[in-house]
Amino acid sequence: MTRTITAEDIPRLAEASLAALKMHREEIDRLNVFPVPDGDTGTNMVFTMQMVWEEISKCPTKTMEALTHAVTYGSLSGARGNSGVILSQILRGFCEVIESSGELSSSLIVEALQNSAKVAYRAISKPVEGTMLTVIKDAAAAAGNLKKNAEIDVLLELVLQEARRSLARTPDLLPVLKEAGVVDAGGYGLVVLGEGILAALRGERVAEVEISPYLQPLSVEEEVSLEYTYCTEFLLKSEGIDLKRMEKKLDPLGDSIMVVGTPELIRIHIHTNHPGKVLERATKLGSVSQIQINNMVEQAEERARTIARPKLKEEEIGLVAVASGGGIKQILSSLGVHKIVDGGQSMNPSAAELTKAIEELPSSRVMVLPNNKNVILTAHQAGKLTNKKLVVVPTKSIPEAFSALLAFDPSVSLEENAQLMEKNFSNVKTGEITRAIRSSKSKIGRIKKGNFMGFFDHELKTFGESFLEVTSRLVDMMLEEDDEVITLLVGSDVSKEEADELREIISETHHDMEIELHEGGQPLYHLIVGVE
Repeated sequence: MTRTITAEDIPRLAEASLAALKMHREEIDRLNVFPVPDGDTGTNMVFTMQMVWEEISKCPTKTMEALTHAVTYGSLSGARGNSGVILSQILRGFCEVIESSGELSSSLIVEALQNSAKVAYRAISKPVEGTMLTVIKDAAAAAGNLKKNAEIDVLLELVLQEARRSLARTPDLLPVLKEAGVVDAGGYGLVVLGEGILAALRGERVAEVEISPYLQPLSVEEEVSLEYTYCTEFLLKSEGIDLKRMEKKLDPLGDSIMVVGTPELIRIHIHTNHPGKVLERATKLGSVSQIQINNMVEQAEERARTIARPKLKEEEIGLVAVASGGGIKQILSSLGVHKIVDGGQSMNPSAAELTKAIEELPSSRVMVLPNNKNVILTAHQAGKLTNKKLVVVPTKSIPEAFSALLAFDPSVSLEENAQLMEKNFSNVKTGEITRAIRSSKSKIGRIKKGNFMGFFDHELKTFGESFLEVTSRLVDMMLEEDDEVITLLVGSDVSKEEADELREIISETHHDMEIELHEGGQPLYHLIVGVE
């Protein structure tokens, strides 16, 4: 039985809550349909608590005041997405009550929970019932009806029972949840977090805590349609601003607006079609950092693909690939890739980002396809940061990745797969069309700003003013007598009309070749060409 919680207990409880969220992260992500089905609620809550844990770990003195400051600052600076920001405010409300106490009693915990709900609701300009807000409110209300001198673990068990009941009611309050056949993902995350804390208080392993899925199997959206495309969030440091006034300034630019923190350190979250305008308004008031801009349409499409795929088992080989562009990501997923890390030319991911993707897979064996020569070394570095058995398949382009994945055999070992995949993509040739951002001299002539440039195996081969002409010349240079297939991945800057015309031109010139044209959606490169 537990009568009090001291400052010494806080790190252990924070670690346990983080472990529980990590364990159920994928499950929480899959439930995520509100406010948009972007499948990142669990990931965002894990990231938020990870920053809390890191701040606690760095805390020089383990007093209640110092630890609550670490929790408040860590959750604010690390908050990601709607769920992360709301979680940061729940933690902030809790810490406001307990920061000056030497130890936590049941009565103080009840007061802290009630303040958590108040602070969280206050942070949202338009609170929606049937979300994690409702779950914390109902849990706090239940706490207020219990005996104030109860054992803490008994108190938390009863509070969690009400939280579970509240979670089960969320579909009745929010029609989008009932339609999808799920409970609220953020509310589910709160229950998971609470289960982790309770397990730690009782000296149980978090792994032994079982939380059963709710309601019917998850549905897959046939088509993703959102009013706002970009989830935009960042930290704003200033000399002091009015948070409510900032919120009103952002209101015309989108929805799901949250402006929380202090007048000097503010976490801003908004769904918008104009991230640039949001950042422009913010930079006039101070300095911005930790900028995150995510395309929610792409995230929602990836969630739907993830749900449609059979769940990966621990003994199976996990596949991680680096890519950009919605179309390319969709093809990679259809070829069996389980996790895609954003990246490509000029936007290479870090070893930490790759490691995060590797760790999120349940597999103990993982293969990584870097798809860029500059990412291969980073992928090997990621292998040193994980305890999982990792093999890097040294693909230098997306066409190489496609070919490698066609050779993947889940029934053989990592080493055998590496050989099969490398052999299969060794004969793939890659070409790219991009546009010159400045005038320059090259070995093949003077290039003007705005010219289209054709690269074959990373070497400049041709350039000119016409996209179609440059592409046609590049394909001619790439082809050899034994080649059979041309794959064209059209970038985000190419219209459907241009793509159709390109296909016709290449078909007329090379009528004996099989031509596959796909909407890649990649930035920077108007076209990626693969020849086999």
